[in-house]
Amino acid sequence: MRETTYWERTDTFEEKLRLLEAAYRKSDYRLVRAVADSIRQSVTLEQQQQASLGEPVLEAAGSSSTAELPASWREWARGWSHYRVLALDETVAVPRSREPVELIAAFPADQVASARREVRVACVDGGIPREVPSQVTEEVRRGSQIHCRITFFADSPAHSRTHWLVLHGNPDAELPDYPTDLRVTGEGFGLDLENEYYRAMLSKQMGQLERLVYKREHGLELFAGGEGHGEPPGIDWAHDYVTSGNFQKLRITNWPSCPDYEVLRGPLSLTVRRWGFPYSTVHPLFTPARMNTFVEYRFYAGTPWFIKTGYMQVLKEME
Repeated sequence: MRETTYWERTDTFEEKLRLLEAAYRKSDYRLVRAVADSIRQSVTLEQQQQASLGEPVLEAAGSSSTAELPASWREWARGWSHYRVLALDETVAVPRSREPVELIAAFPADQVASARREVRVACVDGGIPREVPSQVTEEVRRGSQIHCRITFFADSPAHSRTHWLVLHGNPDAELPDYPTDLRVTGEGFGLDLENEYYRAMLSKQMGQLERLVYKREHGLELFAGGEGHGEPPGIDWAHDYVTSGNFQKLRITNWPSCPDYEVLRGPLSLTVRRWGFPYSTVHPLFTPARMNTFVEYRFYAGTPWFIKTGYMQVLKEME
């Protein structure tokens, strides 16, 4: 077959499913595994090309030219062609100091060559812009726009509105390297990290929070140690379920390695996401694909706490 178009040079998801089923019916298990891996690669590419980061807080149409800024601000922003104004409201009467702020932003693709290099954030302090450390992750192109996640730290009095400038459009900008107290070592999901307030260790086996040491309060250490209850020891439990009739418990901490994960590293924050079906203690004798579990950790520089979120996605009825 002569190959002249994209879909002649590769195969669709539906075609690969057909090949997978045909190989399985022939009990050609090595071929089944090869096709299944090819499906995984196709889905990973489609996720990179199409998955949404979420609705942008800063929309692409909202940018303005820095030539419109007051003269002193324009001089301060020299080299950058466009800016946005972001207003943050403190609504619960709590003064904020170095509060992590994360938002999704969209930029016209003809105004940004690389958001990671070009984006800068500044607070308006006493009528004067002042740059604050920021971090750009998950930069993707969607049509004629560049989407990304921006992280920075905000100060705000209680019940107040603060204003921030988000600058972009500088092809000569260098990748910023802000000094922070966040230190991350290791590769993949099994990372060690620390900031001014604590040290944390994620399991080298499957990424679960395994140990936490507070640098204050006499160096309090949270660590289970020894043998776990049918799983590796840790301090972050749950993410498991019991099957019908209490026959067995399936856990993500039974993973010999993470089936899927994403890691976002930068000077301001570290995000570790993991997901997959929990494993039986006698995996792969039992491999039910019934409840997908997603867990995310977010650690920040200069912050005494971290955020953990997660969900369980039930695919079929269970008892």
